[in-house]
Amino acid sequence: MNAFAPVDVYLPEKYQDYFHTYCLTRTEGSRNNPEDSPFPRMVDMWFMALCLAVKEKIKPDFDHKGPTYKAINGDVFGSDLWRSNALMLLAIAHTDDVQVTDKPHEMMRVANAYAIAGLPRLITILEERGGDTALDFLSDVIEDMLDD
Repeated sequence: MNAFAPVDVYLPEKYQDYFHTYCLTRTEGSRNNPEDSPFPRMVDMWFMALCLAVKEKIKPDFDHKGPTYKAINGDVFGSDLWRSNALMLLAIAHTDDVQVTDKPHEMMRVANAYAIAGLPRLITILEERGGDTALDFLSDVIEDMLDD
């Protein structure tokens, strides 16, 4: 069962072009390749931003303002049980309340706040990679983080 099926992810519009650049998710006329677009799906980039925020202790952004767009359909969380479990654990840790698992919208609100907080850091990593490909540079950054 996918607790997040009825909960879509909305992100600030200012990040939409970055998702189209760094994700392989095909849009009409796109020519993304894995070396330059290291995330197979938008949910993967979103989840990486969430993980960065948690790892680097970036305060979640519950107060983002401005226009948003529907970035990720909640159905996608049904194919990745491990990801859904991680979102539940994050919500429990953030709220210090196991009952939050009965509230999918609240769990996603927490997860999305972390992802939004981590997006600027992730975009900086991807944009300031020098001459390296996005995939190679991101792999090196992640490997360094795991050594910490």
